[in-house]
Amino acid sequence: MRLTFGLVLDFSTPARTIGEQIDRYRGVIAAADRYGFDSITMGEGYSTRPDFGHTPAPFLVLAALAPLTKMRLGTGVTLLPAWHPLKLAYDTAVLDQLTGGRLIFGAGLGPPGLGRRFGNNTEPTGKFADDMLAALRALWGGQNGFTGKRLTVEGAIGTRPVQPQGPPIWVGGSVQASAERAATLGDGYIGSTSQSFEQVAQMGERYRSALRSRGKDAGSAVVASNRLTLLAETEAEAHEIAEEYVGEVLAFYARRGAQMPKDSNTASKAAAALFHEMDESRCLVGTPDRVIERAKKYEAAGVTHILARLVPHDIPAEHALRTVELLGKHVLPEFR
Repeated sequence: MRLTFGLVLDFSTPARTIGEQIDRYRGVIAAADRYGFDSITMGEGYSTRPDFGHTPAPFLVLAALAPLTKMRLGTGVTLLPAWHPLKLAYDTAVLDQLTGGRLIFGAGLGPPGLGRRFGNNTEPTGKFADDMLAALRALWGGQNGFTGKRLTVEGAIGTRPVQPQGPPIWVGGSVQASAERAATLGDGYIGSTSQSFEQVAQMGERYRSALRSRGKDAGSAVVASNRLTLLAETEAEAHEIAEEYVGEVLAFYARRGAQMPKDSNTASKAAAALFHEMDESRCLVGTPDRVIERAKKYEAAGVTHILARLVPHDIPAEHALRTVELLGKHVLPEFR
């Protein structure tokens, strides 16, 4: 499979409402449509204070974006412990209808304790996730309820997805069990922003190996990777902008300890220093030629979808638009 490119958009910010964010991104979305980008995805997050990053209601935001684009629309990822399986089955079926069958359903576990916040008993979380995905498959396919090891759902859903087997499921995670879950219950693997190139490559190979062990086709395996992406006409300008905005996202993940280097000083480093330390392993920053060079490494490692996270930490929209234009004019044609 040739490498394809999609967008990742951040919607939560203390500076404006989500409706204002959608208006802010209209030009970016229109440009991505013109150049043939594959998808728009977004994360799900439940901050306890106004902050930058993922939205707590990605399905609502995707529904609002559906009339604005021809691209596929998805989550990267939905946090399963925050949901009841029946509600999740209904909402994803409705959203698949609203998008005309363009929905991609990314699935992950989220931070420890998330289920408790929503009143859900999700322990052990991995087995809960397995049952959640199996329940979705059953309900999307028209079964009258579901009984698993951790979950029981009574009755069918009267609203069904447009896609015959339901939306494709891209499973996230950073351990062997995640790759096994993706191979057993999913249609692809999705790597997070905080994963290094080496971690993405390793998880992709684990996923393909798990597919082969189940007698499934590993040659067409979907492996997606979220990458902090910023292009400019010169390396110096791209790095100057990334030091502030990309660096702040890396600092957020460093404070959480999410798949970051185990150096005890990582969480205390300044945003600019973190960008320069992690640029090579977690970002696509630079001129089009430089980004092409890095993207080819991902393709050679078996990554099939790069999901370009364009608007980290409230970066001005004009920088995101320029990134889309440079990707569309110079980078995407190299992979067609």
